[in-house]
Amino acid sequence: MKLLSIPGKLFRELMAHSHYMIGIVHRYIGNSRSAQWEYEAAIDAFTRALEWKPDFAQVYLDRGILYWREIDHPRKAIHDLTLAMNLDPRLVEAQFNRGIAHQQLREYAEAIADFQAYLAVGEHPYWREHAESMIRELSEWVPEAEAEQ
Repeated sequence: MKLLSIPGKLFRELMAHSHYMIGIVHRYIGNSRSAQWEYEAAIDAFTRALEWKPDFAQVYLDRGILYWREIDHPRKAIHDLTLAMNLDPRLVEAQFNRGIAHQQLREYAEAIADFQAYLAVGEHPYWREHAESMIRELSEWVPEAEAEQ
């Protein structure tokens, strides 16, 4: 019985990775042509990949980045990036990108917390410098945001 489930699992993996790669191509074309519909097609392909493999952390990361950066849906980005982090804590770029999505929503304290968490584990010098810069800048805004509430 166990042997019969292996081909099904392999098929699901192949389908998930195929849809993921289609999404990557659409995102690339969207970036090169500034074509919004290509970003939407990438989101659709990533969503299909997740239908085949719901625990595909990299897809949640890439779809989350698309949501905040190209589609302007930071709340959806936060959802996907949180799932990516929960599924694979090694995807430290999810923490960084979730900080940006929080910043877009003017949730500055949450953004700072994400950037600080990224600094605890992230190793890429450019993104570390950017996270440090964002913490300094957002720290000036946190008292203003709290006063508005």
